[in-house]
Amino acid sequence: MKNTFVSRWPAMRAMGLGACLLAASPIYAEEVTLSSLDGTITLRGDFVSYDGSVYVIDTLFGQLEVNAFQVSCDGAACPVVDATPDVFTIAGSPNLVGGVFENLITAFSTDLGGTANVTDQNGDAVTITVQDEAARDAAFVTLAPVGSTKAIADVAAGNAALAVATRAVSAAERSAFSRAGQGDPTIEAQQTIFALDGLVAVASPSNPVRAISEADLARIFAGEVTNWAQVGGTSSRINMYVRAPDSGTAVVLNELVMAPAGLGISPNAVLVATDADVARAVAADPLGIGVTSLAYAGDVKTLAIRGVCGIQVEATPFTIKAEEYPLSRRLYAYSGNKEAPAQLARFMQFLETSAAQGVVSDAGFVDLGVSFQSNNEQGLRYLASILTRDVEATLPELRNMTEALSAADRSSITFRFALGSAQLDARAQDDIKRLANLIATGDITNKELLLIGYTDAIGSGASNVALSERRAEQVREALVAAAAPGTLDDLPISVLGFGEISPLSCNETANGRRINRRVEVWLRDIVVESR
Repeated sequence: MKNTFVSRWPAMRAMGLGACLLAASPIYAEEVTLSSLDGTITLRGDFVSYDGSVYVIDTLFGQLEVNAFQVSCDGAACPVVDATPDVFTIAGSPNLVGGVFENLITAFSTDLGGTANVTDQNGDAVTITVQDEAARDAAFVTLAPVGSTKAIADVAAGNAALAVATRAVSAAERSAFSRAGQGDPTIEAQQTIFALDGLVAVASPSNPVRAISEADLARIFAGEVTNWAQVGGTSSRINMYVRAPDSGTAVVLNELVMAPAGLGISPNAVLVATDADVARAVAADPLGIGVTSLAYAGDVKTLAIRGVCGIQVEATPFTIKAEEYPLSRRLYAYSGNKEAPAQLARFMQFLETSAAQGVVSDAGFVDLGVSFQSNNEQGLRYLASILTRDVEATLPELRNMTEALSAADRSSITFRFALGSAQLDARAQDDIKRLANLIATGDITNKELLLIGYTDAIGSGASNVALSERRAEQVREALVAAAAPGTLDDLPISVLGFGEISPLSCNETANGRRINRRVEVWLRDIVVESR
């Protein structure tokens, strides 16, 4: 990600100086003057290029990129700017498009200095007119709540510019993109992870059950377990509420819970339209159980997930950010490989900002911001080390880990690797940039950065310690490559590997082993003892 020039010169923010300071080079061209739309700031330089949304001019500072939508250009070299408003459709999950993205579009308009107003409605779809700070129509954005599956198909067919999905694209959908000449939706240029969420098993507040295993959850929704007494409750029948099979929630439920157990959803389950409807149905039924988004759980009881080894994890923003809650999921935005409308491209950049992430959090989803927990709040790692029988953990090893972490705080940034690969996965690559930015802009004086690797329990304890340290070293190398020059100079970085001694999930399942293979990020106090 480019360093943001405007953040270093706040006075230039009003004229939309976006983007970055480029390498200076001798350019012989006609001079132009760029002025903010309110006329308070001007910048002069030799015109270099214009790509439809960004001016590049050569100045005393070197080459600058300037947002063309937030300035006027005066000079013979100024190109003719197409002021025609962009028209595009964002399709996707009703839980996201119908609420969160409408609020995101409004926040985006505010970021432009303008406004957003619903100007048309066709069934469940709405069209929002986005205006800039000069009260010019900048875009007409249609939000179509058609579901994840249809939204992805619409982008592949060219009927929508962006698909907002509560699940990752399937192999078949990836092939459909390729056949349609729409590229690969899994590459960085076409895939954006903009938020996180957790699927939660919910029951009536009056239900005494506090936790449930993934295996029992699968057996309930398959119709094999029909009485609450079979899972620790009172003797009464179980009523099931689920989403339709093509919904993102149902796809993730099948992928993480049903398919690993070799089971399918019972025809006796009641189908409901949205995640919010699942929660409402369960709240009204003392015998009900459902699986819904944490964002829409409302006042129903959320059940912790208990692994076969006894590890029990609750869905919290931190466990979801760290992706150690077993039913965590990522929320995606997918585009085709054609050039995006200028305002959509700007909107995708806006999704990364703290303002946009605040909208995500306010809607009940889990934002991508960095959170911290003290070592005292990390009791699960010590309890799990005792509960699991397949972990080679000795008391001296646990003592060494405790000493290393006793004066440290754990970051929610947790790195994982692509399946069967030594490469960081899609979210991890974004988190490398996020960590580099935290170091560059955060107040982390008198701290030491700890990169700590852990593994699953497959293999010998000694080899897993070595493997975990190698993975942590890979993260260190990626961080060094991504960090701005000089930002790591005063920050000590230690690479540690503790192998399998601190599982956060059960190694008996593939998902549990994936959760345990990780590199954690900690900040440890540097304490100078007085003499």
